Amino acid sequence: MKRTLLYAASAIALLASPLALQAQSTDSTLEFAFMPSAKTVILLNEGGKYIAIDMKHIAQGETCRMNKDATIIRVGSGAGAGMVRVRYAAGQVSSGGCPFMTMFDLPEAEYLEGRAAFLNMKEEAWRKIDQIKKDLGEKWDEMIGKKS
Repeated sequence: MKRTLLYAASAIALLASPLALQAQSTDSTLEFAFMPSAKTVILLNEGGKYIAIDMKHIAQGETCRMNKDATIIRVGSGAGAGMVRVRYAAGQVSSGGCPFMTMFDLPEAEYLEGRAAFLNMKEEAWRKIDQIKKDLGEKWDEMIGKKS
């Protein structure tokens, strides 16, 4: 649960800087998802990526390990049919994983599974916020600064 919350918080932080993420995207909207399962992926970033936590460099074409429920962002079509190009959208919190902003291809079916999990969590969060608003009533408006 802690890890999922960390990944979700990372996704929210990235919403603050969408222009940097859209620079290489063919789509005009960002589409977040969760990594559907842990798996080894091939790093597609030109020049590779440096992993600060492990103090090492992973070259383009080498592999790294993506954790289940890691936050990813769709950036376009993958190299092959039925593939989606994504970026790892969270900071690395453990040794041995992929570095921040790793770009890799994921089968579309797996991406759609992760997207559905993300959308379900988003809907659940909105339901909880609505319930809190209802429970707090006028206190909610006071807390967020709205004046009646």
